[in-house]
Amino acid sequence: MKAQDQLNQTVERLIEKIEQCGTKWITPFNSSFPANYKTNTAYNGLNIMNLWVEAEEQGYRTNYWLTFNQVKDLKGQVKKGERSTPIFFFKPIKKLIEDKETGERVEKTIPVLKMYYVFNIEQTTLEIPTQEEKSERREEIEQLIQNYGIQIKKSNNRAYYMPASDYIGMPTQEDFLTPELYYATFFHELAHSTGHTSRLNRDLSGNTMGGQKALKAYAKEELIAETTRAFLQVHFGLNSTDMEEQNAAYLKSWLKPLKDDPKMLWKIFSDASKAFNYLMKFAKSEEVQKAA
Repeated sequence: MKAQDQLNQTVERLIEKIEQCGTKWITPFNSSFPANYKTNTAYNGLNIMNLWVEAEEQGYRTNYWLTFNQVKDLKGQVKKGERSTPIFFFKPIKKLIEDKETGERVEKTIPVLKMYYVFNIEQTTLEIPTQEEKSERREEIEQLIQNYGIQIKKSNNRAYYMPASDYIGMPTQEDFLTPELYYATFFHELAHSTGHTSRLNRDLSGNTMGGQKALKAYAKEELIAETTRAFLQVHFGLNSTDMEEQNAAYLKSWLKPLKDDPKMLWKIFSDASKAFNYLMKFAKSEEVQKAA
């Protein structure tokens, strides 16, 4: 199967899974990120959701994955009859493209969709490691907020991000039922702030009062922010909250644009991964940041 056909099939499967997942927008498997067992590299973008879903459906106990050759390199074997899971990525390839105005052939770098296949370590004869369970790490969260340095203004009734002035409005932590709910809400607004022109420069012009284009841009940004929030909660080991249940039905109301444009789900998870990775740079201590 061609990479694009496999990606379309995977996206359709994930949209169906999101529709069925009840009170959650996305359901993180095992409160951990899928990673390559040999290289200890975490997967990004849509691959996170795809591997979460596969691990949950197959009942795997770990989120470690390897290619067929990596299993062989580690002196293991893939068990007979096991099915692999696709991983997608874009590989930059240089091509000569004819300029329509001048007729000249110009070399341009074009991202070409590629894929490879991985197996969960439980599908192999390799020893199954135990993944470390994460406990809540509030000190690291506060370190991230402090290092990130965005202005936070007291808000009495709601949490929001103001792109024009680049600040976050937040009620105090005491106004929330639990610290988990406070941080989950704050993570959502932090995610929005990464889209500012001085950071990752996403389209933050969407709104619910404009036309179809503005509505689609708004939906896309909300899904990016909520996915980033989920990534941050998994990383910091925070428990799920009632906020997720409240947001789930609202977020799923935006699934129609995803069905109309399957590439949009790829973009949402790609942008959420970029936002998550951008924020995680600030979770390090100031000394580590300077050294890096």
